[in-house]
Amino acid sequence: DTATITRKQKLGNVMKDAEIYKDIKCHFSQSSQPVLNQSDTVATTNSVFTLYVDTAVEIMTGDNLIIRHKEQKFEGVAGQPFHRNFSNVVKVEVKKIS
Repeated sequence: DTATITRKQKLGNVMKDAEIYKDIKCHFSQSSQPVLNQSDTVATTNSVFTLYVDTAVEIMTGDNLIIRHKEQKFEGVAGQPFHRNFSNVVKVEVKKIS
């Protein structure tokens, strides 16, 4: 798996997406099976995904992520990161899968 990470940064007097990491090696997995949320008009499911990266990679909450996993492309936003001894871990809110 690989990940590209962008972050909003101020360049001059304008906020722009800056590429922080490009095509870094990672591990991407589905943490839980989708849970069915049902209202009177619609039923939706939300899967929880987790991204594991090297300890040298510093992901921040709100970073934009493009993850390539088994010929699929996942676009999402990073949640709160957790720094461990062997990897840094972050939950990912996936917005689009293609």
